[in-house]
Amino acid sequence: MRTLWLIPVLAGLVGACGISKEEHDKQVQSALDEQKSRLDAEMKKAQAACDDDKKNLTTKHQEVVASKDQMILGLESEVKKKGGDLQAVRSELGERAAALASAKTELAATTAEVEQLRRLRAEAEKEAAQFKALAERLKSMIDSGRLQVVMRDGRINLKLPDNVLFPSGSKDLKKDGTAALLEVAAVLKDVKDRDFLIAGHTDNVALKKGGRFKDNWELSTARAVTVVKLLVANGVAPENLAAAGFGEFDPIASNETPEGQAQNRRLEIILLPRLEQVNM
Repeated sequence: MRTLWLIPVLAGLVGACGISKEEHDKQVQSALDEQKSRLDAEMKKAQAACDDDKKNLTTKHQEVVASKDQMILGLESEVKKKGGDLQAVRSELGERAAALASAKTELAATTAEVEQLRRLRAEAEKEAAQFKALAERLKSMIDSGRLQVVMRDGRINLKLPDNVLFPSGSKDLKKDGTAALLEVAAVLKDVKDRDFLIAGHTDNVALKKGGRFKDNWELSTARAVTVVKLLVANGVAPENLAAAGFGEFDPIASNETPEGQAQNRRLEIILLPRLEQVNM
């Protein structure tokens, strides 16, 4: 299991990197469309199964009722003919009733699956709408290369490179970093149905000995806390925020190249469902 330093200013999550806005938007839209198509296909398949189960249940019910009536009507003569084998008749009736109960259970399970797929599709559509809204409001930052809005692990992720925010090895924001985060705060404070995980990440280059921080974990966590405090000071509700430091242990690119290391040095703001929504 990956080790995580979590500082509970609130709840949490994680991101992606450096392509043009147009290509980035196309990739995200493609992923969202693919997710919707998959959910639609699964829902149609489950609905068809549900319809088949309903037909089978109706047929089985009719068979059981007809068989039961026929057995009751002929029970007297059957007992006489077979020397009173009433127990065998009762046993067969019991088996048919059990089959009917099993069919009802199967139908209920299929119906629940269809409802679950409908709920997932609605959530995907809501996520897509919120993604587009955030990308539009943060368009100037995206166009200037100071921020990316991406989807990672099914979550909306605002990703800022560390060279925009912090000097090397420091948790103190640059002037440009503060300005960038003020723009982000102005948008996040209007998002009412999400929690935000502020996640710090580094590359795998060890810090110099004797510095302010012992390792990349401490540095990434301190940076996340710095950003949380700035967001709170600028109108984002503290109960909707959490800070976490991942150090070098959640890379999005190879640390074998300078380009990959630059992608891994980042700060992510991950949008999460509220805890009360998860527990519904």
